[in-house]
Amino acid sequence: MDFTVRNHYVPQWYQKRFLNPAAREAKYYYLDIKPQEIRRPGKPPITRKALRLLGPVNCFKEDHLYTLFFGEHATDVIERHFFGRIDASGEAAASFFENYDMREGVHEAFGDMRNYLSAQLFRTPRGLRVLQGLVNAKSHQATLEVLGRLWPLYQTIWSESVWEVLSCPDSPTKFIVSDCPVSTYNKEVYPGSEEVRRYGHALIERIGTQTLFPIGPNHCLVITNTQYARNPGAPPKRFRENPRYMANAMFDLRKVQRGRTINEEQVICINHVLKTQARRYIAAAQEEWLYPEQRVGKTVWPKLGGPHFLMPDPRKVSFTTGFVVGFEDGGHWGANEYGHRNIDDPRARALRAVEWDAHQRAKRVWNDWDKREGREPPQDLREYF
Repeated sequence: MDFTVRNHYVPQWYQKRFLNPAAREAKYYYLDIKPQEIRRPGKPPITRKALRLLGPVNCFKEDHLYTLFFGEHATDVIERHFFGRIDASGEAAASFFENYDMREGVHEAFGDMRNYLSAQLFRTPRGLRVLQGLVNAKSHQATLEVLGRLWPLYQTIWSESVWEVLSCPDSPTKFIVSDCPVSTYNKEVYPGSEEVRRYGHALIERIGTQTLFPIGPNHCLVITNTQYARNPGAPPKRFRENPRYMANAMFDLRKVQRGRTINEEQVICINHVLKTQARRYIAAAQEEWLYPEQRVGKTVWPKLGGPHFLMPDPRKVSFTTGFVVGFEDGGHWGANEYGHRNIDDPRARALRAVEWDAHQRAKRVWNDWDKREGREPPQDLREYF
């Protein structure tokens, strides 16, 4: 009687964050980007209605997506005990990140957000197919069995990156919901490319790939590789130095950037990225938000949002060279900013020399940009380091 058949690959708690609080009904506009054609014997085919007004219970779901079958028996343990736990902590983390600061619970919020991003990336139909290809699994059932081991695949890379929470309180357009909520943007990896067709997004291992995750209608988390934040001129398609998977990493919780507001143009560009990477469905509180391509027009992919689109403020990016931590038992662990255990690794020293000069140039560019925009740059940048 309690067996979970309907699996929401975008959980209902997340969807509810994007509903219009002033609406009389808890529904939003749900768009099928690729509506199916229904064939009828002896009659001309008809196409399903693309746009519907639905509540979260009826959106972003598939029956038995996570059910494990064992002959005549089945279990919903993945839905109840794995995603159930991830969703509970992820919901609290999303609320925390909307107003992120160094208050009680920050350690738990960061870990829970990282866990949720990792699980959400692979829990969608597209994510499961990508995982199936990565491990060469023979079936959907085999993929579910390895999901429990490989879901934290990108946590290390994200932990060695720069995190920023963007907000858009004054933008009439708000962020949309996608059937692939964890998306990426790399200005040199175009929609429709072989990489996107195979993986659903630009590879997170690439220097210039930024991870996007709308937390709610007014906030979006952006994760940028440290090498790219230091040197925005680095080749975006080059693989970052020493990409590691499911390995130890350190993150300075004080360095999460927040407080920057973006305009409506940039919100629309982020929605455009989300829609281009959606598998089939998107949703929004307002119908017009579902068609960002109409506002983006003929803007080419690398030019979306202007020269600083999604980039963190380099003046707030400290030029950290590594971490060393000690433990009560006398042991210690350390790594540099690229994850090398040798903090003074020769490759790291060479990269630092290039990135230091690029980092100083980037800060000057942002100062000049602020002046052109009529904003005074920070008087004392030492507060950020």
